[in-house]
Amino acid sequence: MIYYRKGYGGFFILFRLVGTSWPYGVLPGLLAMMFSVILSLWTYANESISDRTRFISHPYAFQLFAYLLGFLMVFRTNFAYQRYWEAIGAMQNMAAKWLDGALMGISFDAAGNNKTPMLYGAQDDESMKPHPKHGEKGGPTHSNFYGDIVHLCSLLHAVALQHLRADSNLDNLEVAYPEAPTLDNVGKKMKNFGMPTFSPAKVDDTLARQKLPVLGGLRPEERRALETDARGQVLPTDARVAMVEGWFMRRLIARQKFEEGESSVTSPPILSRLYQVISDGTLWFGAASKVAITPFPFPYHNIITVFLWMYSLLAPVLINGIIMDTGLRAVFSFVSVFCYHALNNIGDNLEDPYLPYDPNELPLPDMQHSVNMRLFAFGVVPARAE
Repeated sequence: MIYYRKGYGGFFILFRLVGTSWPYGVLPGLLAMMFSVILSLWTYANESISDRTRFISHPYAFQLFAYLLGFLMVFRTNFAYQRYWEAIGAMQNMAAKWLDGALMGISFDAAGNNKTPMLYGAQDDESMKPHPKHGEKGGPTHSNFYGDIVHLCSLLHAVALQHLRADSNLDNLEVAYPEAPTLDNVGKKMKNFGMPTFSPAKVDDTLARQKLPVLGGLRPEERRALETDARGQVLPTDARVAMVEGWFMRRLIARQKFEEGESSVTSPPILSRLYQVISDGTLWFGAASKVAITPFPFPYHNIITVFLWMYSLLAPVLINGIIMDTGLRAVFSFVSVFCYHALNNIGDNLEDPYLPYDPNELPLPDMQHSVNMRLFAFGVVPARAE
């Protein structure tokens, strides 16, 4: 995705090359221009085309064809933009719902008293000690439980993005921050390092250079489970999402049933919302997947391509029959074909918003970073006044 500067008559946009569609119209335009020049230099063809009584008296028939092609490309570009907009909307809703589930799980588990109106944060000393009431049940402290939840939510979002961008290579998941290779004692590290900062990775054209950062990284036992099924076959990317979602749910339920923490005493109707929002996030993942797994209809794309190259061959012939100057013939042949091909490429850029082969596609690594930062924020509360 490209963020660009506006104003000053559009000069900042006019002189930017990266991410533009017009370069894709240059080659077809040059081919049309060369064809026009050849027809102009070929004496017999030039005389036949220039004689309007023998060749064409009015371009009305070609105009109908040009209008039809133009409408088809405009509609196609509009459909492509709708796919692009639907994709980003579904991804934002997916992340928001899963983050809501993580936040509820963390908040319901946090301890506190009448002197802590916002409960204890994950970095507070009290969260790193056994619970005063339920500590005899065993299990990790709230700080370590917080680390488990943010890790699983971050991993769930990362494998979902891998599915959307058709990436099955688990090597493209990396530890989010070098100073925090694991989250076993994330509360203590947050207290020492504060909120981590990052520079968004530059979006490149290969999946290997667009690694998705996971809080805590991909643990060896998780990788073994996610890599292959019981028969040794590579696990589909959507099945990986379902598997990690199951881990997320199981960890929350295990905390509620068997371990210390406050979630076991939370009112059941309120607690049920936790699992509902995670389920809602999966529904939005399905909506995002719809765009990823359903390509733009091939017959529509195919007929536009056929018509476009028919136009590219016929336009120079018609222009040569109307304009007599060789230079102007070449210029108008180039411009007419160039514009149509450049417009067509806009649809190509927008209709696959997840595939990272163009700078205009959605910045999935940056979105993963955003999710990670929000997960870190869930463990922070204002310091209490002494």
